[in-house]
Amino acid sequence: MFESAALPHIGIDRTAVEGARRKVQGRGSGRQFGDRKKHGEDIHDDLDYAFDELEQRIPVLGIDPKLILVVEIGADTVGPSDEADWSRSGLRVVEAREASRVIAFSDDPQMAEFLRRLDVYSEGPKKGNKTATYEAFFDNIASVRPYGRSDRVGVSLSAQLEQMNVPEKLTIDIEIWHPGDQKKADSWLKAINDALVNVGAEVHDSFTSPSAGVSLMRVTALVDIISQLLDVDLVAKVETLASETTDHLSPSDVSIEQVTDLPIAPADAPVVGLIDSGVQAEHPLLRGCIVDATTVSGSLSDGADRHGHGTSVASILLRGSIEAQIASGEWDTPPCRILSVRVLDGENRIPHSRLPQSEITDAVAYLSSRGVKVINLSLGDEDGLMVSNRAPTLAAVLDSLARKFGVVFVVPTGNVIPAEYSGLMDESFRRAYPSRMLESPVSGLIDPAPSALSLTVGGTVPALRSANLGTVPIGKPDWPSPFSRLGPGINGAIKPEVNAPAGTLGQAIDSNGPQYEDAFMVAVADGRLDGAAVVSYNVGTSLAAPHVSRACAIVQDAYPEASANLIRALVLQSVTSGTSPLAGAPNLSDAARESETLRLTGYGRVSEERSVLSGDMDTVLFAEEQIALDSVHLYTIPIPDSFFVPGRLERGVTISLCYDPPVRARRMDYLGSRMQFELLRGVTPEATIDLLLAEEKEARKARKKLGKRLPTLSDLPARQRIPMRPSRTARSAGANQVGKFAWRSGLNRFNENSSEFVLAVQNLNRWDSPTKKQPYAVAIRLWVGEGLPPVYADLRTKIRTMKAQAAVRAQARV
Repeated sequence: MFESAALPHIGIDRTAVEGARRKVQGRGSGRQFGDRKKHGEDIHDDLDYAFDELEQRIPVLGIDPKLILVVEIGADTVGPSDEADWSRSGLRVVEAREASRVIAFSDDPQMAEFLRRLDVYSEGPKKGNKTATYEAFFDNIASVRPYGRSDRVGVSLSAQLEQMNVPEKLTIDIEIWHPGDQKKADSWLKAINDALVNVGAEVHDSFTSPSAGVSLMRVTALVDIISQLLDVDLVAKVETLASETTDHLSPSDVSIEQVTDLPIAPADAPVVGLIDSGVQAEHPLLRGCIVDATTVSGSLSDGADRHGHGTSVASILLRGSIEAQIASGEWDTPPCRILSVRVLDGENRIPHSRLPQSEITDAVAYLSSRGVKVINLSLGDEDGLMVSNRAPTLAAVLDSLARKFGVVFVVPTGNVIPAEYSGLMDESFRRAYPSRMLESPVSGLIDPAPSALSLTVGGTVPALRSANLGTVPIGKPDWPSPFSRLGPGINGAIKPEVNAPAGTLGQAIDSNGPQYEDAFMVAVADGRLDGAAVVSYNVGTSLAAPHVSRACAIVQDAYPEASANLIRALVLQSVTSGTSPLAGAPNLSDAARESETLRLTGYGRVSEERSVLSGDMDTVLFAEEQIALDSVHLYTIPIPDSFFVPGRLERGVTISLCYDPPVRARRMDYLGSRMQFELLRGVTPEATIDLLLAEEKEARKARKKLGKRLPTLSDLPARQRIPMRPSRTARSAGANQVGKFAWRSGLNRFNENSSEFVLAVQNLNRWDSPTKKQPYAVAIRLWVGEGLPPVYADLRTKIRTMKAQAAVRAQARV
């Protein structure tokens, strides 16, 4: 096997666009409301009600009321989606909940500019125009109302308040609006803190992150005080603490003699951070591989595992799938060592006195100070289901920490109880459950799985062993586990990106309920203090994540200087797709089947070997660069001679792109910029630049008259773009992207430029500072199937020639 090669960056960093603005359109003819005057009067009436309601209100807990509005968007429209439109109208968006609802508030209590624009819109088109001024904005607004109690109260809190008496106390988490200005955010946090302390509430913890745009508190208070808090305008959300998770461990008959004297990780192996319930460092599967087991929490005494979850996760991180190793007695050497930071108590929960965001931020800061680049975080808020497109708070905090410390987070999708999305477990459930998952509103990702910069891992059904007579597995190998949650992520990002074995459940022929059976579960270290077994069987997406963390550690070991972006990119280029559980689904187009399969299992299964090694039949090229906003980078990639050999034999390319843009939890565009790529053939880099610049010149002229946007990669001729799957539109919604394409016959040499690919990478600004440069990494795998000549040596020769030619050109310029 051979190491992957660094890809030379030989493109030109040119500004190609000024930013793509999404045009707001109504439905049908572009009009949502036929009578502009009537529609304007309706919005005026809504605002008059909101102003009257504000005037009549009195301070709550000593905090003055503020004008916070919910702007409802027509159900059949995309709505005003550009934050600049809202800003120009005098409103500041503080949360984009879903396509049909945007929450905003005004620094101007009279909303003078908004009302002025509304009056202009209501007057209709000016002479000679077909549309009214600001029509694209107001024609998509259905109604306006005040933000109220029902918006603030969490689902679990609402149920508990109905059952509790006024004298009772409850511990809650409070989310406070973050206005974007940290000084103001701190003042709002202090105002609520002081108000609660004044009425006898106990403030356990507070947390604010300017980079994530998040402010939080954990408080114990009387039910009456909590009820009043729901009327405080500075408060965005109030919810009870996450419920306790349940494990279904099944002890094995593996003896301690079968797991003694195992090989340990080399002393210079990379150290992976494990944030969990701690570890039992002397467990036979872990012994000699734990750098330290500690805690940085003031609420936990030490780093020892009191629950067993962390020890189970650590055993997979070190040993991988252990069933075959137990059977053979031959054990692989662990690819990494572990530095464990305990954040969970004996009940597998964040301590009562701490916010998860505070606890995990402290743990990440500690791990980073010890040089850790890869962190496994097999945690999830079982009550933190992602609602529409808004980023959950812990996910946003992880993204800001990933940027700040340059680390890779690996997180699971979280688990869902099959009965919650399926109801009756009938005979068809074991084959039909993927479709039922896709149809259910309760099977989506939980916090922090939507984290854009993290690698999110879904659980899949592993290769199955013999089970008890009368019990059959739910699902087939490579199908999503029936308890694994599904995407998409924020703003439609592909989540999970990858999958790994997490076990499955069984179904007895004479029973409708799910069965826990060893043959369908995953073997792990038993870390329970009272556990008599050395190895147990368990299921859950927590056990899928460490498989991917292992691959990240292997990449880090091969390339110690690699950035977090490059580690993610090299891991992602290794993915392979299994059989889609929707392959036989009726009434699904190919495009719909692809989209829904991505929601279930992501881009595919990670290969530890392909993450770092090239073989005779495949080669990996990669690059790390920084790109200016609204710019394009171009890479020339030689096409192996094998791709031109006639015959119906497969050959193909896989490309991954990873970057780490700034994020804001409540912005309509969560990512500060959006990157995308296209693979081109039959055109030189210089011609591609000329095409973009020529389009740009024409677009600049047209913009003055028609408002036409400046060009993006989608404006390049379709015949020159390789139709990679998933499409550029689908994959570019996320910060971790993969595109694949395979040819089933030899390529033709149709012109002098057909022997090279051109990879075009573009960065489009959303709201990041225009002076910033965005770091990113790309990895390209070129492969051929059996029966074709090897590609490794051929590509290496071509790459060396390209480098030499580039050097000659540089000397000639000098």
